Amino acid sequence: MARTRADGVGSRVFAVVGAVVVGWIALVLVLLGVGALLPGLGLLGAAGTAVAATTAAPSVLIGLLAVGGALLVRRRFRRTGTVLGAAGGVGTAMALVIVVGFWIAAAGAGATINPFRALVPTSPFGDGPDEHPVYSRTASGQDLHAAVYRPATANAPLMVYAHGGGWVEGSELDRDRDMRWFADRGWLVVSVEYTLASETVHTWDIAGPQLACALIWAAERAPAWGGDPARIALLGDSAGGQLATTLAYQAAEGSARSSCGGTVPRVAALAVQYPAVDPVGAYDNGFSIGDDPKLDTRFLGRAYTGGTPAEVPDHYRAITGTTLLPPTAPPTLVISPDDDSVVPPNGVRAFADRAREAGIDVTLVRLPFANHAYDTGATGSLGNQARLTITENWLRDHLR
Repeated sequence: MARTRADGVGSRVFAVVGAVVVGWIALVLVLLGVGALLPGLGLLGAAGTAVAATTAAPSVLIGLLAVGGALLVRRRFRRTGTVLGAAGGVGTAMALVIVVGFWIAAAGAGATINPFRALVPTSPFGDGPDEHPVYSRTASGQDLHAAVYRPATANAPLMVYAHGGGWVEGSELDRDRDMRWFADRGWLVVSVEYTLASETVHTWDIAGPQLACALIWAAERAPAWGGDPARIALLGDSAGGQLATTLAYQAAEGSARSSCGGTVPRVAALAVQYPAVDPVGAYDNGFSIGDDPKLDTRFLGRAYTGGTPAEVPDHYRAITGTTLLPPTAPPTLVISPDDDSVVPPNGVRAFADRAREAGIDVTLVRLPFANHAYDTGATGSLGNQARLTITENWLRDHLR
């Protein structure tokens, strides 16, 4: 009888613990699902859309396990188990809606997604570049580095990448696994460092010429690394997307300026995502999280340009994507998440429309249930696979 009583207590404790675990899982799934599906719900919406492209696929699997756990709890606590099962089912259903919606949009834009890979995404950190040389030194003595990822084959197209980070942070090493992914598929990849802005150092007219210098440097050295300097793709994310767009369009009309001299080569294709091509709109949007100034778009704008749009309008105009739209500009891919809190989608899409009107070949990809940096959370996630494969498949079609 003592054993029976002990077994009953143990079973009850197990059921209680299971109910708590399942309850928390169901709650998180429901909250993230609501945030992603209803992005207007303040921080909940920002959080849900920020992680949806990374967590939605695993959430379907986790949700099914939670429903199974709820059924086990129901054997001991019928009502509690029923409620938890229903909550887990709702969270799972919302995650599945997000997965299917995102997948359809991404596939329609040329993505190739492995659903099993998306269930178990991995760390975005890799083993580093093949080389990490200095490509230039600034007047203040700062060494500017390039992360070089060599292709396995010869005569590979050259890909030059400008990292994001709101112009105030970030590194040429930030997207290491992604850069290696491109190199493994036959690209010579050069990810570029540039001087970061701060409250006292404003780089709106510094970082761009440094990227131009790196472009010249990479093109000159490409043959030694197995690359073809006649086929250059310029890529950039967020702040790097603004830098890449401005440079590509300046190079197309011959007005690009390099910090180290020389003639800036024209690029054959431009591929950017959530590019900060509407800095006034981003400033007016005023998105921020907490007290960290680097998470405040108004601080980013002031740090980069040296003031507000009213104080330094010429600086904002110089970095706005629609300021220069030469018809000779390269084919342009723009990936824009629907729920971007940092770079307002309306500004990005207005830029794409204006560029098309100017005669530029622009492909605009809209991704639902996704926020800024949707693709950076983990390697192999839905967002990460979408960004990589959409970009590479588009480049293969436009860079021959």
